[in-house]
Amino acid sequence: MAIKVKSLKDLSDQYSVKQYVYKDLSLDIGLEKTLKSGFSKSVPGKDIQASLDAKAISNSLLNLFNTRPGQRFLFPEYGVDLLKYVFVQINETNGDAIGNAILHGIEKYEPRINVENIEITAIPDDNTYIIDVYYTIRILSQFIKSSFAIDTKEQSFISLSTDTLTK
Repeated sequence: MAIKVKSLKDLSDQYSVKQYVYKDLSLDIGLEKTLKSGFSKSVPGKDIQASLDAKAISNSLLNLFNTRPGQRFLFPEYGVDLLKYVFVQINETNGDAIGNAILHGIEKYEPRINVENIEITAIPDDNTYIIDVYYTIRILSQFIKSSFAIDTKEQSFISLSTDTLTK
């Protein structure tokens, strides 16, 4: 049996009429600033920033790529572990291995999207791989390009951008 709290009904009604399908916490965990009535400047809100739709999926991909299998206690097989490629030579063969690992991970753990193409650009002079993942969000029929980078010098994997494209 559900417990209903009358004071939360307005809040519930506000979120029941939403303009998005997917919502996730923003990875930088900043506070959302809102423009309140009677104020001329934005003021800090009470909510943590949220990522919606395409950005939420891009954050999910970043989490998938940064997680090593065995790292999540309740979901030990989850992850792709692209950071293992920071210690290998930057070349086309290793770029292909990265692309295959990404494709396998997305197909296994991200059912909300269809991968259209993955482009891996090796930049040996900068010790970097640029990864462009082109995909369609199934329920929204949006064509998206999310770009990531593996920086072997800094030993990091970061998100560069997420853009909605037209086919």
